[in-house]
Amino acid sequence: MFKRIVIAFCFFIAIVSGSSAQTNIVSNHWAIVDGVRLFYRSAGDPKHPVIVLLHGFPSSSIMYRDLMQLLKNDFYLIAPDYPAHGYSHVPPAGYDFTFDNISNTVYTLLNQLGIHKYSLYMQDYGAPVGFRMAVKHPENIEALIIQNGNAYMEGFPEAQDPNGELQQYWKNKNRKYETNWINFYRNANLIPFDQQKLDTAINIDSRMLNATVMLTPGRLELFMRLWFDYGNNVKSYPVWHAFLKKYQPPVLITWGKEDTFFTVPGALAYLKDVPKAEVHLLNGGHWAATNGNTQQIAELILSFFKRNTIQ
Repeated sequence: MFKRIVIAFCFFIAIVSGSSAQTNIVSNHWAIVDGVRLFYRSAGDPKHPVIVLLHGFPSSSIMYRDLMQLLKNDFYLIAPDYPAHGYSHVPPAGYDFTFDNISNTVYTLLNQLGIHKYSLYMQDYGAPVGFRMAVKHPENIEALIIQNGNAYMEGFPEAQDPNGELQQYWKNKNRKYETNWINFYRNANLIPFDQQKLDTAINIDSRMLNATVMLTPGRLELFMRLWFDYGNNVKSYPVWHAFLKKYQPPVLITWGKEDTFFTVPGALAYLKDVPKAEVHLLNGGHWAATNGNTQQIAELILSFFKRNTIQ
């Protein structure tokens, strides 16, 4: 009898330990959402505050893997790959490949997972995805963490000239501009990694996955749809500003100040609508969360959540 009790107790401990260990790793998952086989990573305990990590271009959720390792003991973390990005599949022909629809797909994924209260970590393309979610469902948003995710013309030098190449592309969909863009990215990703001058802190696995995706036939042409649709993000800036001004969510800005694409004035501009936002200018660039500033960003997030008592 005693032996049976011991065996049963050990079995129970093994189950509990296994369950606990599962929350202490970054795990991989797939889900069918809006007809798309969508990949996402998760880590942490679902009882903890939820952070949804929205990646940039041309990356995927892999850009957050190291950050998730640092935050997994204090948060429940969900990091999806957008359709056609990372390990997620290309959407079916009828899928409207726009920022608006991608934001709907991420929102549907969270609903399928039973997640209705969360903070958003938004980097680069993550900002237009996340702000759309916030505007449509403000009751779900607990906080915003913004890392080189632009929402103001002050931070977007390339788009400031109404007669410039980018603004004209958004108006007229210039095919030469598209072709040059596609050729640039294709050629850049064909260069072997041992011949590229990369900082030793750069996540080469992330770069390899990005290159593989972008060199897959048809992907770059598909991504051009999003770059053309980015013009609608600029038009949506006033709507996002109105959301910030009305709801005054807790906002943490961790901005790589060496970013030449989304510049520092874009980080400071958030203070116009959310005066209490925390702004931290980091000694990094556009990919600060991936390339050298991961530990610093994790520490800023932990202290930010403690000060704002987000549960």
